[in-house]
Amino acid sequence: MNFNLKAAGTLFSRAKQFTEEKLGQVVDRTEYDDNFEQLLARADRTKAWTERLTSHVDTVLQPNPNERLESFILTKLDQKALNKPNIYEQLGYCMCEAGNDFGPSTQYGSALIKCGQCHQKLGLAHKEFIQSAAIGFMQPLKSFLDGEMKSLTKERRTLEMKRLDLDAARSKQKKAKMTNSNVPMAMADSSDTELRQAQTEFDRQLEITRLMLDGLNNSHGHHLRCLNDLVESELQYHRQSVQVLEDLRKQLGLSKSTSNSSTIPSTPRTVATPRTATVKFDYDASDINELSILAKETVNIVLDDNEKLSDDAEWITIEKPYSKERGRVPRGYLRIDSLSS
Repeated sequence: MNFNLKAAGTLFSRAKQFTEEKLGQVVDRTEYDDNFEQLLARADRTKAWTERLTSHVDTVLQPNPNERLESFILTKLDQKALNKPNIYEQLGYCMCEAGNDFGPSTQYGSALIKCGQCHQKLGLAHKEFIQSAAIGFMQPLKSFLDGEMKSLTKERRTLEMKRLDLDAARSKQKKAKMTNSNVPMAMADSSDTELRQAQTEFDRQLEITRLMLDGLNNSHGHHLRCLNDLVESELQYHRQSVQVLEDLRKQLGLSKSTSNSSTIPSTPRTVATPRTATVKFDYDASDINELSILAKETVNIVLDDNEKLSDDAEWITIEKPYSKERGRVPRGYLRIDSLSS
């Protein structure tokens, strides 16, 4: 019963001190030194920016908010997230189905199937990137927020309560001294004892909080390593994606200059081993990337520097010698001439 009364008295004094400070009725208040204030400010910045960084990276990894919510619920229920096809895989499946419907033996159908298989590979690479980024970056930073930062916030709240107790004890002692003639000696000694105890508890809590704030230096170092891991994951993902697309480009017989052929004037290229071809049949272009040709025309085969003509390429980029027009044509419409001597 005595303990409860003492605790209630402490809570009352603390609440009274807090209210008087908010109302501006307190002149003397315990202030922290400049170094400690800087540590507190850095902790606030660390918490705020870590929350924002994890939120933005989470959005990059999963742009769909509904999907993020579903993953969050499944995680809370201790269930594995459903292995749903991502947007790249869904596009890949659609392309493959369309290609099979048009016919794998047709040029368009064959190209759709190849593009679909490529996008399925891109989807798998993106899943691997998400997993790597989640393990190497997201999980450590979220663990920091849920663990170390929450503990620090709790210790800071405790420190604030101990400061209120200390200032309340000082105010009580000050009032006792002002009315010293009318206050019994035992009550004056009690206020001194209460002040010493409050000072001791405040100093101890201040040291605990300072040590935790100093520990943020180690946390920043760990976060830097996590950031480096994220960059490595991104780099590996984009390299893998570029390689997949380069393989697709070669399968389709595309040249690196094809995508710019409609907007950028063609310029002669110096090729170490120029190749020419003779057109076997007339061909009418079906889009801006293709080129219409007539039978018996002689055309130049366009290759990038150090690139060799692939035997399995179904499309070849050519250039007309006089007009300098460029575009793709099916390989079956050309008879490849021998290498120039």
